[in-house]
Amino acid sequence: MKRAALICPERREGIQDLTGGVPLPLAAFLGKPFVEHALHGLTLNGVTDVLIFASDRPAEIRDYIGDGSTWGLNARVVSTPAERTVDEVRNIENFAPDELVMILDHLPQAPHVPVIADLNSWHNSRATLLPLLVPGQIGVREISPGVWTGMKTRIADTATIQPPCWIGHNTMIGHHARVGPNGFVENDSLIDAQAEVVDSTVGARTYLGGMTHLSKSIASGPTLANWTNASVIRMTDAFLLSHLDARRDAATGYLQRILAAIVLILTSPVALLALVLAPIRRRPWITSRLATIPSAPGEPNLGVSYHQFPALPLAWARWPRLWRIVTGHFAWTGNPPIMPDEANELESEFDRLWIQAPPALFTAPEAEGCSEPWNDEAKAHAALYATRPTFAWRWRILTRGLRSLIRKP
Repeated sequence: MKRAALICPERREGIQDLTGGVPLPLAAFLGKPFVEHALHGLTLNGVTDVLIFASDRPAEIRDYIGDGSTWGLNARVVSTPAERTVDEVRNIENFAPDELVMILDHLPQAPHVPVIADLNSWHNSRATLLPLLVPGQIGVREISPGVWTGMKTRIADTATIQPPCWIGHNTMIGHHARVGPNGFVENDSLIDAQAEVVDSTVGARTYLGGMTHLSKSIASGPTLANWTNASVIRMTDAFLLSHLDARRDAATGYLQRILAAIVLILTSPVALLALVLAPIRRRPWITSRLATIPSAPGEPNLGVSYHQFPALPLAWARWPRLWRIVTGHFAWTGNPPIMPDEANELESEFDRLWIQAPPALFTAPEAEGCSEPWNDEAKAHAALYATRPTFAWRWRILTRGLRSLIRKP
């Protein structure tokens, strides 16, 4: 057993205004909460047990980390009244001299690179750590030398991207926009047309308005900081800089939702057939379940209820799911709906990709020959589909799903 301790910083002047309202360890840093990079670094160093000391909202940190099994660790979050020092932790917990005890203002895999020291380090450390932290992330691509993008990133053909550059998951770069050099845009953000991010960082879920020039700055929601002189202001014009609500995109577009409504109306006798067959087959007419729907990284899983007709044969039992396509919670093709407690049991980062694709009427694992109970092969298909849902794969899922209405797969 190899132990380590992480001491979460309580406050760092200026930086706490740029975290999007979360504790410093949970702030987005190159696609992930900063503490997640640190935990991965500990595993690389052979650590098996880690104590995490937190004075600022420890419950939120505990909820995110859990027991540490996601990273192959045995983790425990300890609430403290104030930020501990390294010497205090060593004395209280009897850490040996060769056991790692560190303040989480840098990473175990890069101990000489300050990150949460001041505004300067919060921005400039990204360029240094980009080639170390980003390549191993699932779904991340290097689209050109030194330019890395996350999953579901959309970049206009007319945009200019210069290295070093990071464009996070679910982020959109508009027409004639410019990002880089030293441009870092975190997850779920929007850089509008003709906006520029030069030698600057844009925090998670931030909107940068059209024709806005950002230079030597850090923007997070409406808060803007200059990392060269540590000045911080709050913008009042939402068309220049503002916070985007947590991503709650509809699972399908309006045309697909309208199509689902039409199919629902045309096939409405299915509900009556289910009512007739229920007593004959000694099954309930309708059952209700809860499905996990995609949420932004670091946010708690959300659920939406859906119904099924257990008395109906084959895939017809899913007919009530059409309503959830109409409401935008489900898709025609995607992954099987799973309960929130089942989603919490998805341990690895790869497995958790399952819930980054919407629950659906017809699903990727079933199109590849899997069925409930879902095994490791099904988890792999679900994760891969969430990473790269190509048109060919969607078409295969749809055609095989339609065939399942008349025969078993």
